Amino acid sequence: MPTTSSVNDRVDPALIRLAAVLMVGGIASLLNTTIVGVSLDTIGTDLRASVAEVQWAASGYLLALAVVVPTMAFLVDRIGGRRLWRISLVLFTVSSLLCGAAWSATSLIVFRVLQGFGGGLILPLLQTILATAAGPNRLGRVMALVAVPGQLAPLLGPILGGMLIDGPGWRWVFWISVPLCVLALVLSWRKLPEVVPATDRQPLDLGGLALLCPGLALLLYGSTRLTASAGVLAAGLPVGAGLVLLCWYVLHTRRRTVPLVDLKLFRFRSFGLASALMLLAGASIFGPMVLLPVFYQQVHGASGMETGLLLAPLAIGTMAALPTAGKLTDRLGPRPLLVTGMAIASIGTVPFVVAPTADHVLLGTALFIRGLGLGLATVPITAAAYSQLPAELIPQGTTLISIVQRIGGSFGTALLLTLLHSRIASGSSVEQAHGFTLACTLGLSLIALIPAAFMPRPATAESTPNARN
Repeated sequence: MPTTSSVNDRVDPALIRLAAVLMVGGIASLLNTTIVGVSLDTIGTDLRASVAEVQWAASGYLLALAVVVPTMAFLVDRIGGRRLWRISLVLFTVSSLLCGAAWSATSLIVFRVLQGFGGGLILPLLQTILATAAGPNRLGRVMALVAVPGQLAPLLGPILGGMLIDGPGWRWVFWISVPLCVLALVLSWRKLPEVVPATDRQPLDLGGLALLCPGLALLLYGSTRLTASAGVLAAGLPVGAGLVLLCWYVLHTRRRTVPLVDLKLFRFRSFGLASALMLLAGASIFGPMVLLPVFYQQVHGASGMETGLLLAPLAIGTMAALPTAGKLTDRLGPRPLLVTGMAIASIGTVPFVVAPTADHVLLGTALFIRGLGLGLATVPITAAAYSQLPAELIPQGTTLISIVQRIGGSFGTALLLTLLHSRIASGSSVEQAHGFTLACTLGLSLIALIPAAFMPRPATAESTPNARN
């Protein structure tokens, strides 16, 4: 007869169905990000807008994400996770329809901001609902399931975007999300459990809202300006202003009993270490996801669609490792998976450093190996972040995780692209510049091993608040 522990550890069909329902909405949000990026030139030509104007369609979406993410925990406590999920999907659906119907660059930017408000809540809500339903003993396997759309989107996005632009036109880049969102809404009416709102509702931390949201928006905007080589002043001013506001927010939280985002969660050992890893992963793990498409286009002369196909081994390797990563994370804890995964990913990066002009077979094999490493490393980072949090703190935890991920990813990408551009500007060949930049990611991976090595071992006590130190 199975014990209570074994029953609680089993990933039952109901949990799998819940993950599938949520992934429908998650895929819509992720695909939108990757598809729109490859269509901006075409959109600018059709709307008779400059490159700078159309780029604001991407920047406006990013800034809207930055503004809405810090409010997620408050909104979940106020109206409940299920209702907020539906509101987010409705807003994302309506704004997608409007983006596809845009008649000018200005209208597109406005509609993209609305789309960012809806899309910015979808993925954090997905993690919140699933982490609450899974509990600490099934986090690894559940996070492995929801990682699948994140691996498919970078692969399918450029290919699907190219097909839509060459076929029915760029407006379908936005409209393609609509049927997925409608399906997600229909499924949520029957299959989605409630993340119960807090009984002791706290007032909105208006001071924290006024500091954190614009601070995060300025920080992320400055990083995109840095990536675009806009100059030290154009990038440095918003970054500096954003850092000032974020530091002010840290001081503000010491005077608030219930701040907008509670930084005391960093006292949970696994959460704090996982957050440090997410910051470093922005450059060591996720940054190369942006750098590699540029590598194939500049070094090998590949088109957008060819680049998507050449990167397929990376996604295939990652998806092949995810099921094993989920099971082993729940069984062994995050530490061995993190160390092993980052080591394998580093091995898969070496050919791009020492032989960037090698044939596609060698580089494709290296990408597959790198994908295996990423699959092993990414799941335990997310699972570790939730492993010690009580259920009532999961919405706050997801909000803080999302903020850390966006800062790490944005600045990791900016750092790598800035290094690449500076090496080319200093006279290095394109091949040498890419090799040097990817070599830097190997060094950052070694640094990331430090917090990984201090991850706590799995133990029943560690899932309680007493395991904070």
